[in-house]
Formats: sequence, C-alpha cells, structure tokens
Amino acid sequence: MSDVYFTDMKMSSQDNMASKIRKLFLKAGYHEKITDKDFVAIKTHFGEYGNLAFLPPPLLRVFVTLASECGGTPFVTDTNTLYRGNRSNAIDHLKNAEMNGFNQITLGAPVIIADGIRGNDFVEVPVKGKHYSSVKVASAIQEADAMIVVSHVKGHELFGFGGAIKNVAMGCAPPSGKQSLHSEIKPKVKQKKCESCGMCIKRCPVDAISFNDEKKAFIDSEICIGCGECTVICPYDAIPVMWKTDKNALQERTVEYVKGVNDQKKEKIVYFNFIMNVTPECDCVYWNDMPVVADIGILASTDPVAIDRASVDMINAAQPLSGSRIADKDPAMDNIRAMFPIDWEHLFEYGETIGLGENSYNIITL
Repeated sequence: MSDVYFTDMKMSSQDNMASKIRKLFLKAGYHEKITDKDFVAIKTHFGEYGNLAFLPPPLLRVFVTLASECGGTPFVTDTNTLYRGNRSNAIDHLKNAEMNGFNQITLGAPVIIADGIRGNDFVEVPVKGKHYSSVKVASAIQEADAMIVVSHVKGHELFGFGGAIKNVAMGCAPPSGKQSLHSEIKPKVKQKKCESCGMCIKRCPVDAISFNDEKKAFIDSEICIGCGECTVICPYDAIPVMWKTDKNALQERTVEYVKGVNDQKKEKIVYFNFIMNVTPECDCVYWNDMPVVADIGILASTDPVAIDRASVDMINAAQPLSGSRIADKDPAMDNIRAMFPIDWEHLFEYGETIGLGENSYNIITL
C-alpha cells in the first residue's frame, strides 16, 4: 500500500496554498530526492490559449523555489501536441505559454519545450510491456536528473479523467509518441448530427477530414491517426470515439509509457495532483466548462497509480455541483463515468500488474 499525502483547499492568512505545498513537499521527504546541481524538470501543462482551468504560474513557482532550495536547477516544461493548435511546435508553444502567464519572471525558472522546435528531439528508452519494448521520451525530460510532476486533475474524453499518469505519458511523449499511444482509436461522423461547421476539419493534424457531397464531415480512416481531437472539438457530439479494437489498449499503452519514464528517473520523481477546477475536458481545449465538483485538495506521492486512484476516489465521493454537466446524473453512475462512459479502473489494474504502482493507498492528511 502506497502513501499518498493530502491537504485540503481551506486557506487562511496563516496557511495559504504555497505554504501547504511546502508542507506536503517537506513532510513527504521529497527534498531528499533532489541533490545539489540536479537538473529538475517540473512537468506541467501550459493550457491551450482560451482555457482558464490550467494550474496558474504562481503555483508552479512554488515548486521552482523548493527545487532551487534543494540545490537543484529547475526548469518548467511540456511537449508539443499532435493536433493543430497553439502548441504544435516549440515557437508557438512558447508564445502560448507566455500568453497564459508562464515565463522566466513569473516562474523564476526558464520554460523549455522538451521535445524541440518540431517535436522530433527525443530519446528511446526501454520498457517491458504488452505493447511496447521501448517508448519515445522528450530529450529535455529524459536528460533531467529529477522530475516533479504537477498535474491538474480533470475529466478526459478518452480516459475518463486526466491526472499524473496521463500528464507523464502524453506530456513526456513527442508527437510521434502521442500518435502511437492513440493508434487504435478510429472516430466516425454521425452524419445526422453533423451541422457542417468545419471545426473538425480545421483541427485535424493530418487532413483526414473533409466534406462529402452532402456537405457533411467525413473521416478517411486510412489517413486518420486516431488523435481524437475531432471528438473533442465537435460542438454537436457528432463524432463519438469508435474503438477499432479493445478500448483498454490505450490505457495499457499509456501505463507502459509512464513505466518507461518512471524507471529512468528511479527514486528521483515525485507527483503532485491538484483536484481543483475539475472541468470535464482536458486543458488542451481552448475553453473550459464549469467544474463538476467543488475544489477538494492537493495530493502528493511517489506512486503515480496510487495518487491517481486516490484522486478519482475523492472526485467520485464528492457531490456534483449544481448546473454542472453531471448535476443530473444517474445516482448509480460515478462522477467520472457521468462525464464520459469510460472503464477507468483498467488503467490502475494494469498499472499494478506491470509494477508501475499500487491500486491501494494510505492517505496521510496534513
């Protein structure tokens, strides 16, 4: 059973979020994992411009300060996206980060796009899994001596939720790695629901979508790489995910990716999950719906499986917020499935099976 440290979101003049993060960091002994002159990757998500649910820069600065006090040399980082948007190359990605407030001044450390200008700066690292014998990891993350993974917990249309595991797998992979992770997802358009707005066509990274003779969107499955962006962007729910094979395969590949990253860092990687602004969609979209539950707290652990499992359990135990997407959900359905009907448990079961972490946990409340 893995230890997961927790503090709630109650703040005062004597104990604000920065001091609570510091208490978690020190109580868990994470200051002992960073040694003098370590390059420390602080892995986060800069948010697509227009989205306001991402973790704010002042919060990330706390981790920069903590890493610096340990003698480390921190940098704040993420990788380029597979889909078209403001973060598909390092130049636009840095501009996007700047617009969302992430820069040297606000963070106290440089912002580095870990996989280079075009997303082809990566290293292959070994992993023993059902789907991978090696995974592609962005060079700056791979070359860092230590890593602090800072994740915003929220919903996700392909996983049910996004937390530490998704942040590391998708967030440490270059675009080609992200493509392999999504490779078996093949969406199709429900023609009757399509309103011919063309948003899916603009978002598709490989031009796999076009209008047919009836002016309805059509996806060429031979060109489609399965990134799922059309599913997210469609405002009319006309493109549900269609699983070409076993839907658990995406979760298994994701877990194997994290295992590859985690094994390289060994004892020098720690995870922080923030259960706040729990929006239905990922921070990758350029909007954010209202939260589905109230802010819950901050979790810390060295076990990515345990911290994500604890996060999901806390979200499922919370009361849905009035007016949110799950306000009128079926009482028999948990909050994660009410956002998206995904079998989220398999992620944790497989993670435990391959030795990434433990599905059971011990909460230590500060």
